[in-house]
Amino acid sequence: MRFILVMLAVLLTASCARETDSVESQRGALTVLALPETALSKELMLSLGQAKNYHHKADVLLSDGRLDEAADEIAKIMHIPFPENAPESEDALLDTRARLAKMRMGQSKLAEGMRLVDEGISEASRPSFFLANLHTVRGELFEAQAKAALPGSEASRHAKIEAIAAFDTSIQINAALLDSIAKE
Repeated sequence: MRFILVMLAVLLTASCARETDSVESQRGALTVLALPETALSKELMLSLGQAKNYHHKADVLLSDGRLDEAADEIAKIMHIPFPENAPESEDALLDTRARLAKMRMGQSKLAEGMRLVDEGISEASRPSFFLANLHTVRGELFEAQAKAALPGSEASRHAKIEAIAAFDTSIQINAALLDSIAKE
């Protein structure tokens, strides 16, 4: 842990020593100042703050084993008026759907979990880590369906095939994102 802290301090010191007169000089910096056209709006910051608070509240409820109440708190995030066309809004909602779907899986509500995931996938506008994660959760839901079905049954085989397909989709999205980062 100390090694990580020392390395972080070295990186931060080196970063601070860099010239930051232009966006081009900031490319390798740890922190890049937002340009006015890319800065987060007050509305977005408030919406994200609300979502964070619901997540924290759910965490406290989960620590007491109150899964139903925690899931209800997470579901409230879906009703926050996030600003349209902000990628962060979409990311927050996809992340929420993934967490809520996993909670529903923990409650053996696989159909509801799958509905949440499929709606999120259909509403996504771009590839992202959060979309890839939603496909991963979809795979986990199919995996749970396979385990719940009779071993060797058609339902079990079908669920396993769908699980693998969902995991492959997540892998492909992440690979494409990593490839695009490598080309920057």
